[in-house]
Amino acid sequence: MSDQPNADRERDDGALFWTGTVLGWAIIAFGLKLLFDDPEASWFNTLRLTAIGIVAHDIVWLAVSVGGTWLVMRALGRDIPHWIRWATWTSAIVIAMWFPLWRGYGDRIRNDTILPRDYRASIIILLIAIWLGGAAAALVARRRQLSDG
Repeated sequence: MSDQPNADRERDDGALFWTGTVLGWAIIAFGLKLLFDDPEASWFNTLRLTAIGIVAHDIVWLAVSVGGTWLVMRALGRDIPHWIRWATWTSAIVIAMWFPLWRGYGDRIRNDTILPRDYRASIIILLIAIWLGGAAAALVARRRQLSDG
């Protein structure tokens, strides 16, 4: 146990950050492998989508999420627990990625790759899993806090 009150929290946040970073890069590497293995991949469209993703993620999404969190915390007059912030942001990203499927782009001619899947049910299951995972993380953190204090 450290003399500093937030030392354990900083250690836990660091482990969470590095776990997320490693998993994120593993997913990126897997996506790149799929891209390089696809003989029909359009490099221009891939670069365009990447540029749009960078702008959307790093400029728009960051500003909206930080600004929105600040406004909600200001309105509530208190901090929002980490697990609620994580679950909300993750849910928003999943819903944003679902948007093209919701718009029915898979119903277009010669785009049969997403037709046989039931994405509506998959998204609902994924959102439930995200919130259950966040609640489980909160429960574990609360139990740790009670056992330490």
